[in-house]
Amino acid sequence: TRIHLPLWMYLVFWGLFPFTITTLSFVFLPIIFSVLIYFFVSHRQLSFNYIATNTILAFFLYDMAMATIGPLTMGLYGLISPQTVNFFNNYGSGPVKLVELLVAYLVLKRINPLLHRYTKTVVPQMPIWAWFFNLFLLGEIIFRTIFHSYLNPLIYVFSILLYSALALLFIKLTTKYYHWKNMATNEQTELQNLRTYTSHIESMYDDLRRFRHDYKNILLSLGDAIKTGSIEEVRDIFDRVVQPTNMQLDNRTAVLSHLTNIKDLEIKSIVYSKVITAINEHLDVTVEVAEPFKIPDKVEITDAIRIISILFDNAIAAAKDSPNKQINFSLFTKANAHYIVVRNSTKEATVNLRLLNGTFRGSLHNRHSLGLRNLRIILAAYPFIQHNCQSINHTVTQEIIIH
Repeated sequence: TRIHLPLWMYLVFWGLFPFTITTLSFVFLPIIFSVLIYFFVSHRQLSFNYIATNTILAFFLYDMAMATIGPLTMGLYGLISPQTVNFFNNYGSGPVKLVELLVAYLVLKRINPLLHRYTKTVVPQMPIWAWFFNLFLLGEIIFRTIFHSYLNPLIYVFSILLYSALALLFIKLTTKYYHWKNMATNEQTELQNLRTYTSHIESMYDDLRRFRHDYKNILLSLGDAIKTGSIEEVRDIFDRVVQPTNMQLDNRTAVLSHLTNIKDLEIKSIVYSKVITAINEHLDVTVEVAEPFKIPDKVEITDAIRIISILFDNAIAAAKDSPNKQINFSLFTKANAHYIVVRNSTKEATVNLRLLNGTFRGSLHNRHSLGLRNLRIILAAYPFIQHNCQSINHTVTQEIIIH
């Protein structure tokens, strides 16, 4: 998760570890540390489900290593030197524990991309089933604690490996299922956005064709009025004909012209879709993409789409309740960094930024609060992305900087 834990948390863990490792109370350690991380490390900026699932997965891998390496090591040593097995059992457990820790770390490092995809895609979409699976993982700790002394070592190790295989299979299958489901949903959304985008281009072309057909007659009318020197007639033609024609080239056409510099088709379509949604809500929208802009390859395009969607949705919701009803969206590069900036007007002169940091729900609708927490989960996977918030003079600015 790239969450850096403070030193005191390690000290607490190693203080509790010797007293819980051989008892059922060990099952409560991941829950305890999830709560500590949630309140004192992430400060409630990440969802508890996300933190707890990652913590339980890490504990499960370590417990799996303990449940297999320890018994196998003791069994093999007993076959090699049965007369010194008690001595090894008393004084060799420390090095064995270090080996177990190393193996758990290597396994975690090896499958971390899969676990990352699981916690990022599956957990937010099916939290209830994710918690059933978490309980299944915690059940392995209970199984180890109760049965490690009663079962034949080979049967016991085989049971643990089977347990682990089932857990890994569940993670892999659900991750793959929701990955393809999200891909299909994203493709359908992108296709719909592209249809809207293409439809508007066709509509704009018809408007321009009609304008081209009419502008000669407009110029002829203005020419006759100018020749007669009738300023009143010129003003009348301007107010009656020219001004309405100019209004036909409305905000949508102006917005569309700025999107040509967005080089990612998926980003272009989602931005256009959100801008049209804002315009339909009677909001004053400006889009600024002065130079060609492309999302860096090190950021997944689906994550970039979700980031922009969440920021835009919250900006629309806040701007609707504000007197000015304004939204400004801009994409640009500066000093080798890529900027995504969404600025919107607000009802309040200044907004408590802790609302945006997830400390309090406050006046934010639950759906928007959930969106912001999902945003923080996405950004947690990208340590090179900086998220700045500012509120001043009835305006909130959210800035994503991809370094």
